[in-house]
Amino acid sequence: MRFELVAFASTIKGRTIKKRLVSLIVSAVLLSTAGCATVPRRSSLRGALASQTVKVDGRDYIPLAVIAKYYQAGCEWDTIARKADLVKDNKSFSFYVGMEYAVVNGRPEKMGSPVVFYGGAVAIPADFAVERMGKLLGRPQITRGPQPPVTQKYLIRKIVIDPGHGGDDPGAIGKTGLKEKDLVLDISKRVKDKLAENGVNAVMTRERDKFIPLTKRSQIANESDADFFVSVHANAARLKGARGFEVYYLSNAVDDNARAVQAAEDSFLKFDDTSFLHRNTDLEATVWDLVYTENREESIELAKYIAKAVDDQTSLKNRGVKSARFCVLRGTQMPSVLVEVGFISNSSEERNLKDPEYREAVASAITRGILNYKKIYESTDGFTQ
Repeated sequence: MRFELVAFASTIKGRTIKKRLVSLIVSAVLLSTAGCATVPRRSSLRGALASQTVKVDGRDYIPLAVIAKYYQAGCEWDTIARKADLVKDNKSFSFYVGMEYAVVNGRPEKMGSPVVFYGGAVAIPADFAVERMGKLLGRPQITRGPQPPVTQKYLIRKIVIDPGHGGDDPGAIGKTGLKEKDLVLDISKRVKDKLAENGVNAVMTRERDKFIPLTKRSQIANESDADFFVSVHANAARLKGARGFEVYYLSNAVDDNARAVQAAEDSFLKFDDTSFLHRNTDLEATVWDLVYTENREESIELAKYIAKAVDDQTSLKNRGVKSARFCVLRGTQMPSVLVEVGFISNSSEERNLKDPEYREAVASAITRGILNYKKIYESTDGFTQ
């Protein structure tokens, strides 16, 4: 069995991240043809497609819809995988937003730049379109047309707030009957309102006491084209003295506590009658791994800002920023964190969490952390300055 290692450096939704090399093992089924081709960079673009280029972050791109139009090719968009497919006769191209490689006739090929969103549509590196696609599809007869302006980048406009559990899944339950599902819904609504007051649109995965399957939660986040995903939960432990808040990002759990929290929050999978993140191909699984890796840096930063704000503005004990592979985070295609607002199993914290004023303080702190992160992120053009 043959394997290929593919190095990549990507930009997710206009967020420029430090370039890094990642080794990918791609299924031999997808690599049945010889080797991965590396597309050469050209200082000048040739052919009719060259007249359709637009500038994104100083690089030349061509909207995929333009290519499909003039080649009269079929073009489809997968909102879950954030994948665009172009098919013409027996030739196929697949592009994943944020990824620096394409899949050409079932084989991965490296491009010179990542696929991006441009004006709400998918755009691909112009040199790849001209040199590679042009070679396979021929030369379209097109003329220069007006070029739409590039949308402003590095702005955080929309955040998905995910109140954990709901419906038949109550989550953790305190000694006096406080249910996690009710607590986190109330706090999440408060966060949404506070974000709205500061010009940030917040989308809720649920607005009432209803169970939302994991696939649906991630679908809501991905289809809303949000910038970040924040899942709100409450903790529980056998140790009565356990207390405090903690913020998680998606990665492997590194201690017993993180693994226990992960197991507890994922226990509601028994209420989910859907198959979570079904993989059709090894390549799709690889792409998801790339998304997780590229989002991790921003997820960690967001987690830090939220943790600091909660620490500064509430009396909750700061248990820090941690990592775990929560299922609710694994389906999202944007930076995501999970906030544990306290321990329902702790009598003192349960009593506090039942107090509307205390919930207001917690919601204000979470909101402040998000806004502080937003301010720094936007002022540094996505941490590139």
